[in-house]
Amino acid sequence: MTDYSTDVVVVGGGPAGCILSYLLARSGVKTTLVERQQTLNREFRGYGFRPPIPSLLAEMDLRDDIESLPHETIARGTLVAYGRSYPLFEFDNEQVILMKQPPLLRCVVSRAQKYDTFSFLNSTTVDGFLRDDGTISGVTATTRPSGERLTIRSRLVVGADGRYSTTRDAAKIDLQTKETGSEVVWFRLPRAAADLTTHLRIERDGVLAYSPLSDHESQYGLLIQEGTYPELRNRGIESFRSQVTGIEPRLADSVDQHLTSFDQCALLSVQSALAKRWVVDGLLLIGDAAHVASPIGAQGNNLAIQDAVIAHRILTPVLKQETASVSTGVLQRVERIRRPVIEEVIESQQLMGEGLARLLTIHDYLPQSFHAPVLRSGAALVSLATRFSRRTETGPEPPSVDRDLFVE
Repeated sequence: MTDYSTDVVVVGGGPAGCILSYLLARSGVKTTLVERQQTLNREFRGYGFRPPIPSLLAEMDLRDDIESLPHETIARGTLVAYGRSYPLFEFDNEQVILMKQPPLLRCVVSRAQKYDTFSFLNSTTVDGFLRDDGTISGVTATTRPSGERLTIRSRLVVGADGRYSTTRDAAKIDLQTKETGSEVVWFRLPRAAADLTTHLRIERDGVLAYSPLSDHESQYGLLIQEGTYPELRNRGIESFRSQVTGIEPRLADSVDQHLTSFDQCALLSVQSALAKRWVVDGLLLIGDAAHVASPIGAQGNNLAIQDAVIAHRILTPVLKQETASVSTGVLQRVERIRRPVIEEVIESQQLMGEGLARLLTIHDYLPQSFHAPVLRSGAALVSLATRFSRRTETGPEPPSVDRDLFVE
């Protein structure tokens, strides 16, 4: 058994965990980031970092480093329904950064490692909590492959370990999930001729979501009714390719050449979720551990980074001025600021998801002559819902990094 002592244990090396760890360490708070994987190269579905995230990265002095990594930038996104375009977002003075998350996370951790207040424990799985008089005072963990047992004592534990959060489960916090009745079959292709700015396309053959990942690769998602994936697989990969190219003919050559098996696909439910509470004595949940965004609409990585910025601003003065555990009242301030924002985003996503799910069944109850006008009307509503969701992501005012807390 090996004992560690730190001010803050952050569990989970996703966007929320890495950004918060970097900000705390740079502010002179002794921080230990615990990540169960050996590397940060796991699969993420969110690749867009849209305003205010690029500005926040600049305020953290990270933007130049991140923009040196492979990425794309766009200023607008559209939804196309039967040849007619509807705006999803458009920015005048900012751009959306499109990039894979692992290089970004590695960059953030590398910057954090320049501060002696930061420690990174990879290949380490959190098993449970340490408690003093009922208050969480750290975690127990196991390293792989050695099996070494660790106790990490701290004044605060931050659960940033994703939608399947170990810390949330260990704290016995319920996750309230909202289903939309649809799922997305994701797959990747080498960069094809599809328009960079199109993010959703609705045609007679279905609904396709897509986004460029780099200058040589793009990600696509076919929206399907929940529970119909086995039937889709039974029809065979040829039928699947045919449906995709029926929606976006410009993908035909790339699909025929590169999409050869359902093993290249991943199924993700279009759902959102919200933890019943984000705080117990000594524990704060942020990012996907506290709330799960739908894969259609506002992306969880944007919400997670904003959580981290707010948490840094509220927690750092207390951690630097006091020596005891962070009080529940202080932790609840983070939830009071962010929870109403997340609730509005989830409500907007739910409406949009349910609307898209209904579009998938239009062939069951309307003659073909009605499909185009009805689908275009649905697209207009999805466009409004998406733009409303974007405006609510930041709350009344976009968050900003408190640089006065940094120790240079």
